[in-house]
Amino acid sequence: MNENDTSESKSKYVPIRHKILVVDDEDANLRLLRRVLGRDYDVVEAVSGDAGIELLEEHEISLIISDQRMPGMTGVQLLEKSRDIRPDAIKMLLTGYTDLEALIGAINDGRVYKYIQKPWDAEELKMTVKRALESYDLKKHNDWLLEELQRAMGELESLSMGTIRALADALDAKCDYTAGHSLRVSRIAVVIGKKLDLDDDHLRDIELGGILHDIGKIGVPESILWKPDKLTDEEKEIMARHPVKSAQIIGELKGLKRAREYVKHHHEYFDGSGYPDGLSGEAIPIGARLIMVSDAYDAMTTDRPYRKSIGHDNAINELKRMAGKQFDPAVVDALLELVKEGSEALDKLIRDEEFSDNFLGLGLPMVEAKSTGKRYQEEVARNTKTASL
Repeated sequence: MNENDTSESKSKYVPIRHKILVVDDEDANLRLLRRVLGRDYDVVEAVSGDAGIELLEEHEISLIISDQRMPGMTGVQLLEKSRDIRPDAIKMLLTGYTDLEALIGAINDGRVYKYIQKPWDAEELKMTVKRALESYDLKKHNDWLLEELQRAMGELESLSMGTIRALADALDAKCDYTAGHSLRVSRIAVVIGKKLDLDDDHLRDIELGGILHDIGKIGVPESILWKPDKLTDEEKEIMARHPVKSAQIIGELKGLKRAREYVKHHHEYFDGSGYPDGLSGEAIPIGARLIMVSDAYDAMTTDRPYRKSIGHDNAINELKRMAGKQFDPAVVDALLELVKEGSEALDKLIRDEEFSDNFLGLGLPMVEAKSTGKRYQEEVARNTKTASL
């Protein structure tokens, strides 16, 4: 059995002891890397890219650390080839040169997690490796959660609320700017639906759809979710897949059919210019239209990596401006009625003690606005420091 496999009988994901592949054509460097990392991890060594490829085929490698300039195969070339053998392995590059254009290109293409300039500091290297492997464990944990959810959906007509909450929390863990986002969107959509006199069956599916609307983002790299700049066309395409991925995760259970459609179509625009199917007007499921407006409002009124909150008043003006284009005007009008006395009125409606239509029984986590984004800001600071070396 694969070292990373988890059996169906396991009640939780258990991280493995990580195995690191270090590749360098100089024995002295290999000995030093083994001395620094060998206490906490299993280290396997190669003196060339070809030898490294052979070891990748033999071992379950969590992290690859390669020198850049080696005879026969460069570090970037090795890491590129490693993607077909160990696609989940974190990839790091050691270099004593300043070929920044090639290195930055490799990082942007997703081949390299981080590059480290020689001579490197042992403590800084250990900390970088620790952070990289935490990222690896988080991805493996998220993959395990998805497998558990899909297995549960295949066996039961009703969902484990604990599994749903764990999945929402796992998404929040990828980027703390989004902490509590899915549950807030869910509740905002429900109170709007109630304002539109939807029945309890629809409201329950809207609550479930709101919680699960972004679970497909678990498969989106943190480098895209956290990116403070404009996304490339390729990155936009990756992001645009998440509604379909979310719907696929929910699956085909009859009892979840309506929630699944809400999730799949929550990025359809009212004028037909959205995705994935270009639906327009009332052809877009009502729950999807509610989640679209709720998602946009929450996103605009919270800080994100690519911009600060624009505030309640500006968010409302933007919803009005895009009503009939991006948003269903009736849904926007219902939200405007709910917030006519200010954002505090809506905040009160979705609090645990006030939220009466909590069909799934999930509590909304209290999120301190000043605490969100710390992980992102720390990562920006680290990247800025590395780039300046």
